[in-house]
Amino acid sequence: MADRAAHDDAVREQFRIQARTFTDPGFAAAGLDWIVAELSPSGADVVLDVAAGAAHLGRALAPHVTHVSALDLTPEMLEQGSGLADSAGLRNITFLLGDAVRLPWLDGQFDLTVCRLTLHQVADPAAVVREMVRVTRPTGRVAIIDMTAAEDPAVAAETNRIERLRDPSHGRTLTVAEIHRLLVAAGGRVASTSRHDQPVDVEDWLERTATPAAAREEVRTRFDDELRGGAPTGLHPHRRDGVLLLTHPWVMTVGRPG
Repeated sequence: MADRAAHDDAVREQFRIQARTFTDPGFAAAGLDWIVAELSPSGADVVLDVAAGAAHLGRALAPHVTHVSALDLTPEMLEQGSGLADSAGLRNITFLLGDAVRLPWLDGQFDLTVCRLTLHQVADPAAVVREMVRVTRPTGRVAIIDMTAAEDPAVAAETNRIERLRDPSHGRTLTVAEIHRLLVAAGGRVASTSRHDQPVDVEDWLERTATPAAAREEVRTRFDDELRGGAPTGLHPHRRDGVLLLTHPWVMTVGRPG
């Protein structure tokens, strides 16, 4: 419990720093069109966005559904999302401060429960998935969207090492198989899986987390090494018009309770 509390504190501090960067243009809004199209939400859906941050996904879903509840651990992120929702005239989204491993709802309250870029950040992803399944109606859906690691343990370990250099609050990027196992262990079943490769500007990625200069240089050097034929990082660095990019392989797993 102490380790999880310390990790949660690190997450709050990191995303307090990042909150101002979670605007509608740019990386924070990446992939939303793909997610909404894949989910094809119903106008009758009551939705929960878990560990929502500034609720980019919740706000993208809000025009298509009855109501969205967006819950997050970091007050500054919720303030950012609430301000963006007000600016967009969204009146069917509620922002709540809370912990994804202890959701403040009874069983079976939501038609669609989602998390986006969450599991890699939290201390206990299994608990998050269990709670997501618990609060979803038997006829509903659980959607987990996250970047994923290679099945090769050595490559996955290097991916996570680099992610932690950039952001010390990073937990662990999971493989697709691990996410599926978490869903099944939580009492759900996998209904579908889809993939989206998300390019990321490395310098912007490092700037958002205020990564220290020495760590930034180590990350750049490691990517340059891979580009010269070195061991893979799992982050697929490449250059486009002189700009260093990486690629996050995002996977959306949609599950059903029971």
